[in-house]
Amino acid sequence: MIAVPEAVARLSAALGGSKAAQLAAAALVEADALGLPRFGIAMLDEWAADAVQPAMGEPQAVRWLDCSSSFAPLAVAAATLDLAAAARQCGVAAIFLRGVRGFGRLAPFVRHLADAGLVGLAGAEGPPFVAPHGGTQAVIGTNPLAIAMGQGSERVVIDVASSSATMADIRTARATGKALPDGIALDADGQPTSIAAEVAALLPRDGQIGSLLGLVVELLAGIAGGGRGDPKGRGVFLLAFDPAAAGERVDWQGKLAGLKNDWTTGGGHWPRGGGLPAEAVLDAAFAERLDAYLARMTGRGD
Repeated sequence: MIAVPEAVARLSAALGGSKAAQLAAAALVEADALGLPRFGIAMLDEWAADAVQPAMGEPQAVRWLDCSSSFAPLAVAAATLDLAAAARQCGVAAIFLRGVRGFGRLAPFVRHLADAGLVGLAGAEGPPFVAPHGGTQAVIGTNPLAIAMGQGSERVVIDVASSSATMADIRTARATGKALPDGIALDADGQPTSIAAEVAALLPRDGQIGSLLGLVVELLAGIAGGGRGDPKGRGVFLLAFDPAAAGERVDWQGKLAGLKNDWTTGGGHWPRGGGLPAEAVLDAAFAERLDAYLARMTGRGD
């Protein structure tokens, strides 16, 4: 067994010990703790000792960065920290990343922005694997979208894929031979299939709604950010703005608390996008996997 804070501290140190390293490590460990191992420390398979951290420089309202030579979770974490500083300085800021390999979940990064008193919005596009609503061929990626706002008990974090499943779900089904649920995938002939090995395209979540959400992400991360068609990796966008810039004209914190009350009183679930209690622990199998990764990263696994 290993406590989450200890796991985060050890991984953060191996990633360089910076604030970005701490955020990236926390995001990866959290995914494992939430039962999402493909988005957890398995991402360290992409780590390389010669990875280059994108140079940020002074905060800017809008920035484009090539992350193709970077360890993606660390690059996204660094961009998140830079974005927070820029949004506090400018009121609103955006960062567009391209060449990003797999980095896991968006929730930890937009949640960090919310905890800093900002509103965070992020999305990631990827290689074509999802058909548009009514279509039969893959056009866009699974294109997750996330938003976070508020602090404390009012904080809300929404992180959802615009597709009916993720590529990780399909890989898992292929490895286990498990049948897929009906109505989520198409084969090469555009026909519905529940056999993972036959999947040529996923269907969008909830039909046209998921299709249009995926298109929004593609427009921002793929077109505006330049990620679409990049053979080096995914396109990612991160946006943040400071609602406190409105001053007394908008009581946004009061309005957010009121919305939460209305939502939950009406029977709705107020999403908080993961997060772990301080006393959370991971099992011995995770601790062994972490030890193996850390040994390789520090040269003790040669």
